[in-house]
Amino acid sequence: MTGMSNPATTRDERLPCGAHSADLLAQVVDGAAPRDPEHQAHCPHCRATLAYLTELWAPVLDVAAEDVRAPAGLLQAVMSEVRVLARAGWSAVLREEGGQTRIAARVVGAVARLAAESVPSVSLALGGGRIATTDVGLAGDRVVVDVQIAVDFGVSVHRVAQQVRDRIAAHLHAQTGLTTTEVNVVVVDVRLPPGTA
Repeated sequence: MTGMSNPATTRDERLPCGAHSADLLAQVVDGAAPRDPEHQAHCPHCRATLAYLTELWAPVLDVAAEDVRAPAGLLQAVMSEVRVLARAGWSAVLREEGGQTRIAARVVGAVARLAAESVPSVSLALGGGRIATTDVGLAGDRVVVDVQIAVDFGVSVHRVAQQVRDRIAAHLHAQTGLTTTEVNVVVVDVRLPPGTA
C-alpha cells in the first residue's frame, strides 16, 4: 500500500491535543510507529481517533490478503472524514438521516461523570478546587473516557471499577448514541465511613 500513507497533499489537521491526524492515519494504513508513544498511550483524543480510523480502514484490511487494490478514492474518503473530525473540534459527530448531530465533549464528560457517580460506593475524585477529572476523546461516533474516582473503604475495587466502566458505556450509548471504545477508571482515593479516624 505504498503511496497511501502520505496525505501531505491534504491540509495538516490536528487533534485537540495537538497530534497530527496524518500521523495517526499513517499508523493505521501503513503500520507506522507512533511519533510520541508515551503521549498516545495516555491521550484519549489519539486513542479515540485511532479506533475510529481503524474501523474506517477495516474493509481494506479484510481484503489485504487478496491481490486486489483498494477501491478508488478510499484514502480520499478517509481523509475527508479526518477533515470533518478536525473541524468538529471538541464534539462527536453522528450522521443521521436528514443531517448530522454534534455532541460537545463537555456533554459527553458530564454524562460519564453522572453515570460513574450513580454506581454505589463511588464518588468522583476532586482536586484543587476543580471539577472532577474526566478526560474525553472523541472521533466520529467513538469515545474514550478516562475518569478518576474514589471508592468506599471495604468494597471490591476491581468490581466497582468494572461497574463504573459498564455504567458509563451504557449511559453514553443510551443518551448520546456514541460507541465507547475505552473507559479507563483510575481509583485515586478511598473514603472512610463517617466518624472513622
